[in-house]
Amino acid sequence: MICNKCGKEIQGEEIAFCPYCGTRLNMAEKPQISKTAEEWVDRAMKTTSLPERKKILEEAQRVCPDDPAIEWELLFIGTPDPKPARGKMDFSIIKSWLLQIYRKPGDFTAEKRNAMRKELFEGEQLQKVLAGSADPEGKMEEYLERLCREYIDIFLKEDNQLMGNIFGLRIGRNRDKVLEGAVENMIRQIEADRELDAGRKQMLREAMMRALRH
Repeated sequence: MICNKCGKEIQGEEIAFCPYCGTRLNMAEKPQISKTAEEWVDRAMKTTSLPERKKILEEAQRVCPDDPAIEWELLFIGTPDPKPARGKMDFSIIKSWLLQIYRKPGDFTAEKRNAMRKELFEGEQLQKVLAGSADPEGKMEEYLERLCREYIDIFLKEDNQLMGNIFGLRIGRNRDKVLEGAVENMIRQIEADRELDAGRKQMLREAMMRALRH
């Protein structure tokens, strides 16, 4: 059954109290049916808090193991940096932040860039999603495009200094041209990355262009 207070799934039929939150269970009530994967994903996507979304999806993962929809959404939540740079905000919970190495590569050490590049193309969750896909190449393209789209929406469009916004108001710049220029600069950085092979450069470059047109 599902606890009415904390939402955790409880194993067993003769349990009087929720083992997670301690709430007394009304055994006379009809137990709630466990959520479907679609319901779990819907619940997770309704919260804007990524740590909370991750918590919900990980619980969903336990209830609905290896469900493609749940594994897919987990793919777009990053892992907080255990040693964030002092005096700087840590955006690493946002998976698309990995692309920042192609906007401001000088902000990261070579070691950090290598780690972010590896997570971008070889992360454990990505490998799990690709292994479960009937079309791994198409899934990889879809993953990169969504990541690029989210990066553009969060880190370019919402950058007041870049886009010429003050308190949400435009101050005269051609936003489309500015956005195109920022993406073109990132593509140049992608092309200049000696640690990225030609195939991955092409995939990421094309994903950035599709995301820009979206």
